[in-house]
Amino acid sequence: MRLYEIPAHRPFLDDLAQGVLAMAGALDDPAALARTTILLPTRRAARSLREAFLRASGKPALLLPRLRALAGLSTEDAEELSLPALLDEPPAVDPARRLAVLTEMVMRLPPHFGGPSSPDQAWRLAVELVTLLDEMALEGCDPARLPELVTGELAKHWEITHTFLGGVIRAWHGWLAEQGLSDIGARRVAALRAQAAAWRDNPPKDPVIAAGIGIGGTIPAATELLRQIARMEKGAVVLHGAGEEMEAALWEVLRDAHSHPLNGTARLLRGMDATANDMRPWPYRAPDAPAPNEARAALLARALRPEQGIACWQDREPELWRPALGGLDVLIAPDEAGEAAAIALLLREALETPGARAALVTPDRDLARRVSVELLRHGILADDSAGQPLGMTPAGAFLRMIGRMVEEGFAPVPLLACLKHPLCAGGMARSAWLLAVRELERHALRGPRPAAGLEGLRRAAASIRHEAPRERVRAMLDALEAALGNFRALEREVRPPADLLADHLSAAEALASTDEDPGGLRLYRGEEGEPLAVHLAGLEPAMRALPPLEAAAWPSLFDALLEGPLAPGVRTMRGRKGASHPRVQILGLLEARLQSFDRVVLGALEESVWPLATDPGAWMSRPMRTQFGLPAPEARIGRVCADFLLSALSAPRATLSRARKRGGSPTVAARWLTRIDTFLKGQDLGGLETSPATGWAGLLDMPERPQPCARPAPSPPAALRPRRISVTDVWLLKSDPYAWYAKRILKLRPLDELDAEADAAEYGNIVHHMVSRWLTLCDGDPHCIDAVEHFAAATEEALAEFAPRPGLVAYWRPRLVRIAEFVLEQERQRVHVARRHAEISGMIELPCGVRLEGRADRVDVMKDGRLVLIDLKTGAPPSNAEMADGRAPQMPLEAAMAARGGFKDIPAAEVSGLEHWHVSGGYEAGNAVPFRPKDSTLPDVSEQAFEALNGLVQEFLLGDRPFLARPHPARAPKGDEYDHLSRLAEWGGAGGGDGA
Repeated sequence: MRLYEIPAHRPFLDDLAQGVLAMAGALDDPAALARTTILLPTRRAARSLREAFLRASGKPALLLPRLRALAGLSTEDAEELSLPALLDEPPAVDPARRLAVLTEMVMRLPPHFGGPSSPDQAWRLAVELVTLLDEMALEGCDPARLPELVTGELAKHWEITHTFLGGVIRAWHGWLAEQGLSDIGARRVAALRAQAAAWRDNPPKDPVIAAGIGIGGTIPAATELLRQIARMEKGAVVLHGAGEEMEAALWEVLRDAHSHPLNGTARLLRGMDATANDMRPWPYRAPDAPAPNEARAALLARALRPEQGIACWQDREPELWRPALGGLDVLIAPDEAGEAAAIALLLREALETPGARAALVTPDRDLARRVSVELLRHGILADDSAGQPLGMTPAGAFLRMIGRMVEEGFAPVPLLACLKHPLCAGGMARSAWLLAVRELERHALRGPRPAAGLEGLRRAAASIRHEAPRERVRAMLDALEAALGNFRALEREVRPPADLLADHLSAAEALASTDEDPGGLRLYRGEEGEPLAVHLAGLEPAMRALPPLEAAAWPSLFDALLEGPLAPGVRTMRGRKGASHPRVQILGLLEARLQSFDRVVLGALEESVWPLATDPGAWMSRPMRTQFGLPAPEARIGRVCADFLLSALSAPRATLSRARKRGGSPTVAARWLTRIDTFLKGQDLGGLETSPATGWAGLLDMPERPQPCARPAPSPPAALRPRRISVTDVWLLKSDPYAWYAKRILKLRPLDELDAEADAAEYGNIVHHMVSRWLTLCDGDPHCIDAVEHFAAATEEALAEFAPRPGLVAYWRPRLVRIAEFVLEQERQRVHVARRHAEISGMIELPCGVRLEGRADRVDVMKDGRLVLIDLKTGAPPSNAEMADGRAPQMPLEAAMAARGGFKDIPAAEVSGLEHWHVSGGYEAGNAVPFRPKDSTLPDVSEQAFEALNGLVQEFLLGDRPFLARPHPARAPKGDEYDHLSRLAEWGGAGGGDGA
């Protein structure tokens, strides 16, 4: 039997290439190498072996062997062998069609029996079922044995699942027979067995080498093929060797030690009717490979021994193991962000050595993406082997956004996310489209959500005051409606999924078109567009196998359709060729097999990440899998442990990395880290050296010396300073001149939140509008006979004007009714009022020449000629002290304006009272709060406020006093909208300031 091993610490592919070249050269036949066939576990390994051959030959070009990824090892890298015997086998079912048919079957299980509650959940359950069917086929499990499972010992829900599973599998195989098709897993097994039979009956005359395949164990059909290759005269099977010499008894134990890295190799040897003694050393070594680290291999192998073999841990030999620690360290970051930043620095450091190759190996896709982003900070675009899921490509995200936009009734956030996407133009010039979208956002979408649907958007757009932006928005909405066609509403009507997919894609192409380019050309352009187009083309016939569904469920199902898995090579988009750095890679566990580097980082070494949680799946429990003959979920741990071992030996410098917290939750170190740490402490070596990269990452954004910005104090020239001020802005100018400067001179206004909840300000506007409109309807006479009816009409008019969502209308309407009753009661008591003026504007000139403006909620002219000012407050009114000492100067200044005749149609007169009407509409509908100064009179307070304002504006608006931010710690403005502009958080700790 021709069975070889390459030590775990050796560069596997370089040694393999050196040996194959030597064997081909010994034949003295220039074409011998090209006739050699080499079977490898993955396509990436095949690509790397090509590079190894070039390095070993020292030539720029070479006739390479036939390099193939062995069929049946993985869905992603399966490559079916072309054999005449397979012509008699039924063709394999299309992956998308298989999932659709199984989804339809899964949907028959009622939700109360554990069935799916939605089509997308059914699709994902079908994906789990496909995994189970493939596993059953590859492991050689007969579906006819399902009824033999002992259901009486299972939980009730597993009995229901078992009964339903048996029915689905029988129906599935019946459907395949009717269609004349075979399942994908069965087809892969048939290909492997056909190849084994073909080589058994007619052994090839040229070399066939299977290399690096047994690392995680193999399926029975692949084991049969490898056994045949090993027995051929010109065949050879090359496996990874152990990190240390192990006795035969320990090899026997490894067959059942699922968590050991050599568990798969032990099971493979048993399936090949071989033992560890049958493995001969591969007699070739790559001369230029990095120096092997045999000591590290022995250390890791010793630390990872099964419990039956750890008696040797009691032998204290620290000097024997100390050399193994060279080049091996551990990185412990506080969280996943810190881990990604530290790993990126380690990879960047490796590039300082000319020609050095570095890699991150991790099963955590989130960490891989984070490291990719961190590397961009250093100007490095890394080659990520997992690529990008179709749903996350620009075109895929655009398709998903369209579905969400329509599903949510064109709510502001999903609407703008779709309309602002770079692919969206709706048949217009992209610049014109963006201009209209921004105007729609600014004028109609900021603040509370408009009514649902396109009609709601049209009504909101109709309220835009200026004609030019209103017309641009109208044209954009017309284009949007025309592009969406039949896809503009996803209601609860039942429609065929194939029709929904067609309407969805038609809408996407129409929205992606511009005035120059058709939508299809833009949507499927580039490397990311081609796999998406192929994927969607495969979905169209598959959707015909699904039953009609509620249109509202389509976006969630479409998201699941983009997740896959479907056809190999279609689900993800690889990085652009030539764009990534040639010496930095980010690899998953499968892709990292057989690779070698100069620096490697093993990331996310935490329980439930690496190794993954041992989940038996949705369709079978652990006892069911054991009875049926499927591998235990724990068998996966041995595979990923082998990946850990070989990855840690793949480079002279290796870093084992983990985060203390992931997703905000504490993590547990991977069991292999715990074993290594325990073993080293038992040898009095303390543990692995800690990598300094975490400290480096913490210093990246930390300045050497804090340099906070100075408190801003802009001082524009007098010509640019306004010559008017509103009574509502006086306290702002006094408490935070910088905020007043930003608001009134720079004219910066904060935008309302998108899809904002209607807040107290909105409620206050409705109350003010209601009371003012009521007085108008009553023609200023609250004692008119229709006063109550007018209040009801004013209430409805105010609600229609501001159009809050129905839930708030239902909540606010009873409060507004109580406010109306309170106001009516107050007006019945105010018998001395001659005239009432609501929402009246006024202005006067200050002695310094600056104009003071204001708008009073109510000015009542009493029968004795004096005036009373009323201010409506839905929130808490200011206290008497605040009004007296200038912290609430609005009403005293309005009193000064009224006393000087500043309000239109109201002659100058004495102001006899200031009142706040606190109208909340709650348990206490309202409360009249008159202003009663403690140590002075109302005229004195009014005049003091007037004189203080005159002096204030002389300094700020007529003088050159700078607009200092927050000049006095005891004077807090009523809002904080401008604090981020003044960068208050940087300098605010200093406190102090000059009085204003």
